[in-house]
Amino acid sequence: MKKITVLFGNYGSGKTELSLNFALALAEKSRSVALVDLDIVNPYFRSSEHAEMLEGRGIRVIAPVFANTAVDVPSLPPDVYAAFGYEYAVFDCGGDPVGAAALGGLKQRFDAMRDDVEALFVVNTRRPFQDSVENLEESLRRIEGRARLNADGLALNTNLGPESTGDELAEGYELAQELAVRTGGPLRCVSGTSEARAAFEARCPGCAAERIELRIYTRPDWLA
Repeated sequence: MKKITVLFGNYGSGKTELSLNFALALAEKSRSVALVDLDIVNPYFRSSEHAEMLEGRGIRVIAPVFANTAVDVPSLPPDVYAAFGYEYAVFDCGGDPVGAAALGGLKQRFDAMRDDVEALFVVNTRRPFQDSVENLEESLRRIEGRARLNADGLALNTNLGPESTGDELAEGYELAQELAVRTGGPLRCVSGTSEARAAFEARCPGCAAERIELRIYTRPDWLA
């Protein structure tokens, strides 16, 4: 995994759960990990129970509060820039205009170290308006434009939350492949619970993308 991992996607894509798992996995091999929450619409890391859990694992949680989220490009507080001083940093960026624009405020930093940055668009084809390759590409291009950062690849995370049967991940694979062809960004990883991954392996044994087993840390009725 590169020094900087950026995960962005629409509301309900599961990017926050994926960010959480990425950071925890990194913390197992490094004592220098930061997790930056730029998800303005769904400010998950304002929940103290999870921040305490992360910090207990040695992860620095940076959850900036923006003074005025109505502005086109919100100013970033200094603690966000502190993330670049860690060995690894994971950025959880929402698909909302303010969150994506906040990420865009880091363009110069990302450009200066582009080889050490990997930006992934999280795909959940079971969310509203994400059930076609055209809609997925429109969402991706919109977020890229606001964030001023192009996706290096895709992270497939199709699920229905607590109602998932495991088949959803395999069903989303075809659309993710189509999106990869259209955008030129390869499918980097497939993430899901152990049950979802088992169903995926049975139906899509030829997939070459990295497999990531998710542990669910959020309450059952929550969608990132």
